[in-house]
Amino acid sequence: MSVQEYLSPGPPQVATRWMGMRRALLALALAAAVAIAGVAAYVYMYEGSSLEVAVQDDSGAWAHVWVTFTQVWVHEAGKSEDVGWHNLTVTQTSVDLASLVNVSELLASARVGPGKYTEIRLVVIAATGKMLDGTTVVFSVPSGDVKAVTPFEIRSGTTTRLTVDINLARSIVANGSGWTFTPVLGQITVA
Repeated sequence: MSVQEYLSPGPPQVATRWMGMRRALLALALAAAVAIAGVAAYVYMYEGSSLEVAVQDDSGAWAHVWVTFTQVWVHEAGKSEDVGWHNLTVTQTSVDLASLVNVSELLASARVGPGKYTEIRLVVIAATGKMLDGTTVVFSVPSGDVKAVTPFEIRSGTTTRLTVDINLARSIVANGSGWTFTPVLGQITVA
């Protein structure tokens, strides 16, 4: 073999194949870097920031009022009505609101991004109660969807707790054919 043959680059197919492999490896490395950066950004934005929603009542007129919640939503400020809502995980579907005078119970929680939020929405599908004299009542729930405009902020790395007071005295109405439960929100505190 001559020196000239030894130093020649070889057949063009080998060089083309090597360049194609190099490009594929470079594209794979770039895709991996983008994926890792996306995961890191998600962890940075959502890691450690969470929201808890608790409920309480300030009325002692009933022995028990069990309310069944199915959904809790919060709306992020500056987002449209279609994409700004965050669904929280309901941790306690049935809550005895009458037992929560001056105390609260966790209803829902979720990891959400830090930022400003403007509204909270609770969805109630059923309610039953027991009067102080022992009479059991099954409430009709004509509209269990209740929203409140309550601006609050979630800071990165913290847990924000909203305590929602459901005013039983105003939520429960006796009518000619029975009892109706339409949730009426009282004070909402942010801590």
